[in-house]
Amino acid sequence: MIDGEEYTFDFLKMLFGDFSFMIYLEIMLRVIIIMSYTILIIGWIGKRAVGTLGSADILLIVAMGSAVGDAMFYPSVPLVVAISVITLIAVFQRVYVLLGVKYQRVRKITHPKVLKLVEKGKLLTENFEVDDIDKKEVLMLLRQSGIRDLAEVEHAYYEQSGELSVFKYKNEKVENSILPEDMGDLI
Repeated sequence: MIDGEEYTFDFLKMLFGDFSFMIYLEIMLRVIIIMSYTILIIGWIGKRAVGTLGSADILLIVAMGSAVGDAMFYPSVPLVVAISVITLIAVFQRVYVLLGVKYQRVRKITHPKVLKLVEKGKLLTENFEVDDIDKKEVLMLLRQSGIRDLAEVEHAYYEQSGELSVFKYKNEKVENSILPEDMGDLI
């Protein structure tokens, strides 16, 4: 931080700083490497880590917040550097989304698979391991969807957002309550 008594206003220095052109090439490389790595890590962590926002959305919010905050608070960060970073982040986001839409291989990374967790009132436990979700969490998600008994559920899907989409039978028969007080041997 600069001592207030040493400060003199210099618009060109505020805008460009004392950096050479090479810093912008380095920033471009840094943004590409960090954004790519972070997207892979967020994908590895799983759906629950990002909630209803996608991994790219979370990354966009964090990266832009950091770039904007640094430029506003630290006089040593030239505005053109911050503007370059923000622009590169936005371009990276657009390319990431467009590639995910256009290419199936990229889409597998950008959009996690939707998994069926319940079919005809039965838990499909073999699908739990795909997204590292356990039985207790599935039951919690079902209860949050207003389900009292597994027999009510025709199909339930674990969505890309980490939420559960539940399709109920029209006339269900109550037999396997998932309420905590009734679970007993279900767990």
